[in-house]
Amino acid sequence: MKLVKHIPNLFTLGNLACGTLAIVNIFNDEPKTAVYLVLLSAVLDFFDGFLARLLKVSGEFGKQLDSMADLVTFGIAPSCLLYSLSYNIDGIYRYSFLLLAALSAYRLAKYNLDTRQSSSSFIGVPTPVTGIMVMSLAMVDGGFLYDLIFDNKYGFLIFCAIAAYLLISEIKVPSNKPKKGPISNYYQHIFLLATGIVSIVFFQWLSVAIFYAFYVLSSIIINFAAKKSS
Repeated sequence: MKLVKHIPNLFTLGNLACGTLAIVNIFNDEPKTAVYLVLLSAVLDFFDGFLARLLKVSGEFGKQLDSMADLVTFGIAPSCLLYSLSYNIDGIYRYSFLLLAALSAYRLAKYNLDTRQSSSSFIGVPTPVTGIMVMSLAMVDGGFLYDLIFDNKYGFLIFCAIAAYLLISEIKVPSNKPKKGPISNYYQHIFLLATGIVSIVFFQWLSVAIFYAFYVLSSIIINFAAKKSS
């Protein structure tokens, strides 16, 4: 039984290992390999929580370990990627990438103490969602969005600031486990799933950024509507 309770932690450490290797590959000028490593980390991150619940071994230690692994994989690695891709950005603007690293750490610490967080929704955009969106930009070969972010110092600053702020914002966003109940609880998930499928067909890797935008915007609209009706 003592061995069984550590199985989820092994997946968490696998997440951390992949995140660390992603950083190594970024600075070895292999950003696409880093993207795949972070995606593998996301799979491991999903299964560590799933196995902890399945084996009924969830605990504070696993929660803290998971946050530290997520900081490396979905906070530090994407920040390093932003730095490596921003070689056309001059001066202090290039260091805007530090906003993502700093507020990823802040969000993960806040998340562990925030009693409002639940299994069906989160307050603020999750670090893995943001990290995967940022990493996906390495797979986009130029185009308007890429040039706007990495060839324009103001665009780079604004992108980093918005992505970082959304991590610690008060926006309520859905998790992958909606509340049980009427079909209305699933509308946003259905919309996001449809958006993801359609955008993958037409936009390939750019679909990740498109999904992220709809994920945030649909949540803002739903939050606004809920406040209006209350």
